[in-house]
Amino acid sequence: MPRVRELKKIKHVTNLSALLFIIAILLSLSIAVGANGTTTDPTYKGAEYCGLCHEETYEAWNQTNHANAIMLIQNASGNFYSIGSTDNLNGTPSRIYNEEDFRTGSCMNCHVTGGNSFDPLGANQTWPERDTDPEKFLNIQCEVCHGQFEPKHWKPTETDMTINYSSAACELCHTGSHDFSHSQSAHVESLTDLLDTGYPSEDCLHCMSTQGFIGLPVTLNTTDLESVSCVACHDPHSHEYDAQLRTETSTELCGSCHSGSRHPQDEFFFDSAHDKAGLECTSCHGQGTMLSHGSESEVTNHTWGIYEMHYPYNQTMDEEPIVCSTCHTQEWSTSQLNVIQTTISKANVNVTTIIEEVESAISLANATTGVNQTKVNQATSLIEQASDKVNLVNYDGSSGFHNPEETFAMLSDAMRLANEAGTLALEAQGEAQVANLEVRTNSVRNIAIAGIIGALILGLAIGKKW
Repeated sequence: MPRVRELKKIKHVTNLSALLFIIAILLSLSIAVGANGTTTDPTYKGAEYCGLCHEETYEAWNQTNHANAIMLIQNASGNFYSIGSTDNLNGTPSRIYNEEDFRTGSCMNCHVTGGNSFDPLGANQTWPERDTDPEKFLNIQCEVCHGQFEPKHWKPTETDMTINYSSAACELCHTGSHDFSHSQSAHVESLTDLLDTGYPSEDCLHCMSTQGFIGLPVTLNTTDLESVSCVACHDPHSHEYDAQLRTETSTELCGSCHSGSRHPQDEFFFDSAHDKAGLECTSCHGQGTMLSHGSESEVTNHTWGIYEMHYPYNQTMDEEPIVCSTCHTQEWSTSQLNVIQTTISKANVNVTTIIEEVESAISLANATTGVNQTKVNQATSLIEQASDKVNLVNYDGSSGFHNPEETFAMLSDAMRLANEAGTLALEAQGEAQVANLEVRTNSVRNIAIAGIIGALILGLAIGKKW
């Protein structure tokens, strides 16, 4: 019996908690509904309110840099605000502003929920509940990205919560001195590039669209389909991995798409010298410096360009620093790069020329009467394998830099396959020509014999007549 009473007590407490939660929701709804029963304008509620239902998401978000974009400091002079993040939560804040400077200096635009000029409700001079709860709306909370709370959000079939997969919302704040140059990246043209092929495949959308990349079901007709944007690579609700990436390393993230027969960068980079040294894709493709809060700081260059592709941060072949000189001397690294790419380019031209000659030989063999089709088919298979290897090198796009040894070995293998194919094609053609020559020789011999016999018969006939 004591055990039964205990269970009833637990059940009573649980039911009471559920009842209190329902009452809280009803009170919230009553505040948002006018006397005539219609809903009032949406208003900010704060992340903690969202966390009442979305507890797991709230707890994950609470560890992100967005949740710690401001640290409130109380001192004898009043409230001061420090721009910060999870990286310096335990350190001494380096940038501190009093409230007036914080507001007039536009910091509030991006570091306070509901207190910015991008707010759909209008530019506010302060933020919601500033006097009653000054810390409640600090930082980049749920409603900055998802819009103000709507009473309809409680209804299972209705939600006015904004879900935007484009980079537009991010770029409202990540601009100017905070700009990571994503807009200059080829990622922003991914869908356009796919459609421009003339034969877009929905199979490509898992890499060419943001929604597809994060695992949502999409088709080419999906409404508001977005090219690869910020949230494709960064999870707004998680800080499980550095920089809120969706994978542990940038190499793993990039390799999710840059792999396979058409985008084989991941396969080439794997086990390369740089891979063994512990470098990632962004170690080279993310290099760059920029100004942030008036001082120079290291950031990730989101153009992903190297050398002639993009120079957003004054990186050229003639100025320090170039990407390679981050670890090596500029003179040595430039020289090595030239040797690698020149050697690979020459090897590529040589094997491509041989492949084209062998393809011509195969065509001639196919056109030869009586050719050994088995040998021709073997030659065709080998030359296709050789072409595939050359295509992989070309699709990699680094002219051998991602992995010089692997690239040269692949081109050497392509050369071997092409030579074997050429040998088979010439053998097949030669054998057929010899056979055809014998046939023609026999035909001529038979014709000559027939002519002699015919002449003898004619001669005998004439002799008898005379």
